[in-house]
Amino acid sequence: MLMVLRSLARSDVAGVREWTGANVLAIAALLLFAGRGRIADVLSIDVANLLFLGAPALMHAGFERHLGRPVPYRALAALVATSTVALGIFHYGVDAMTVRVALSSLFHGAVCVAMAWGLRPWAQPGRARYPIRFAFGAAVTLAGAHAVRAVLYASHHDAQVTLFDASPVNLVCFALGTLALPGLTLGAVMMANAGLIGQARYAAEHDHLTGAWSRRAFFGRAERAHADAVRTGEPLSLLIFDVDHFKAINDTHGHAVGDRVLADLVARAGTVLRSDGCARLGGEEFAVLLPKTTADAASRMGDDLRLMLERAFVPSVGGAGVRYTVSVGVATLDVGELLPGLMQRADAALYAAKRGGRNRVVEARSAPFPDTGSQVG
Repeated sequence: MLMVLRSLARSDVAGVREWTGANVLAIAALLLFAGRGRIADVLSIDVANLLFLGAPALMHAGFERHLGRPVPYRALAALVATSTVALGIFHYGVDAMTVRVALSSLFHGAVCVAMAWGLRPWAQPGRARYPIRFAFGAAVTLAGAHAVRAVLYASHHDAQVTLFDASPVNLVCFALGTLALPGLTLGAVMMANAGLIGQARYAAEHDHLTGAWSRRAFFGRAERAHADAVRTGEPLSLLIFDVDHFKAINDTHGHAVGDRVLADLVARAGTVLRSDGCARLGGEEFAVLLPKTTADAASRMGDDLRLMLERAFVPSVGGAGVRYTVSVGVATLDVGELLPGLMQRADAALYAAKRGGRNRVVEARSAPFPDTGSQVG
């Protein structure tokens, strides 16, 4: 698990540093525990317990960071310190190994309960379900196991047993102790990988500058929307629009301001259009699919977008700011029409809007272009 975490060290995944630290602490603690009787008790008992208490605390911190929540470092540090003091009392004050085991189990169980609460799947919308459920299940299982262990050892606090007794209970407890961190770490790694896959998918499907859908993603979605419209017989409309005189904006105010204009357009389009976002087809040209939308409704939406953007104001150097407008082409799928035909008609309507003076909406009512196939290059 430590090797796997190290492979994620440069991925910028939140929580990896804490998860790695937790495994390092657990490895060191287990090695010190194994030295009982051969090294000083302060190392094999006190230091080992301190490290082993810190491991689940760091795991919990890693999960909280990964989920984008503030980490209760002070509370965790206070809990570790209090537990360490309590364990010291039952080592140097009253040497009771069973009580120490019970107290240690209570601490680990409490941290596992906190982890399980933070990882509860029903409170994690938008995340990959299996990794979060696995980590949640591991935390719940370990919390239950530590509760049972605490009760068993606390009920035999007078027994003269050692940490390495070969009893079934002791063997089960050792197995749980050594598998606890790997189990939780496996869930953490699965969550990290799911996050990386999601980031890669988002980067492949979205324009890095504006956050709009990429050209490739748009055509994939358009093919599915077209197939749904053909199957159900419901309308499908398309808006294609671009920024008027965009080259002049770049030449006058600089490309940085031009980039802000494009980002502003995408952000405002999302507040006006009843769709799941617009796509950047290239340069300053954008498209929006409008399933279940008639030609008249699509034209009204296009005009609402045009009017909103006409009033937009993008700050520039010196505070002068930039105002911009868009031209919009609208097309609605005809019976038997293929996707290339719909795209061609919307594009032709866009150029008609530009020829007509810009800052206007033109609707393509009929199909002047023959369909050339169902694939768009």
